[in-house]
Amino acid sequence: MRRAGDEPFVVILHGIGQTRWNMLGIAWALNKAGFEARPFGYPSLRHHTGALAKHLSDYLEKTNVWSSGRPVHFVTHSMGGLVLRDYLASSASPSDWEGRAVMIGPPHRGSEVADFMARLKPYHWFYGPAGLQLTTAWQDATPARCDYPIGIIAGNAGWPYPVAQFLFDGPHDGRVAVERTRLDGMADHIVLPVSHAMLPWRRDVHRQIVAFLRTGRFER
Repeated sequence: MRRAGDEPFVVILHGIGQTRWNMLGIAWALNKAGFEARPFGYPSLRHHTGALAKHLSDYLEKTNVWSSGRPVHFVTHSMGGLVLRDYLASSASPSDWEGRAVMIGPPHRGSEVADFMARLKPYHWFYGPAGLQLTTAWQDATPARCDYPIGIIAGNAGWPYPVAQFLFDGPHDGRVAVERTRLDGMADHIVLPVSHAMLPWRRDVHRQIVAFLRTGRFER
């Protein structure tokens, strides 16, 4: 049995335009399941994902997460998955990392909603450099894969995004198409009837996150 103070760390990354407070539902569920949740806030509207990955690296170093000797996992929502992807691909991440990561609603191959919005100037002003990286053209031009144990949870409930039905050809969560959440090399992938905004708050999502962090597989 793991002693108090030895709980695995789970670093949680929010999506673009959000804060760590948007991830409190996940943090609560993880703490209840015996992990120590560490929600991480970062300036998602100011920098591209590579620079945001450096923010993550600095945070992990400053808080001694890697030097604690405790297991380290990650959970991300939306663009947070791209930030973690950039961090794990950088020289700053430990080569002997043995933890797991769960990404919910990650736009690994971009989003058709970002394609539509990127044609409008206000989108550029508000979402900044990272917003342009969410387009399908950007992500298709920079294909990525993972060499670490990652589980991906996609949603297929487009409500309450009525305009989204005109932007997607297949199942989607209102912001990201199910097929565009996939990443080469991923360990597992599951689709739940949840919308993009509700993914961090649903209990069925929390249950699947805990299952993957514990076993490396989602429940079926």
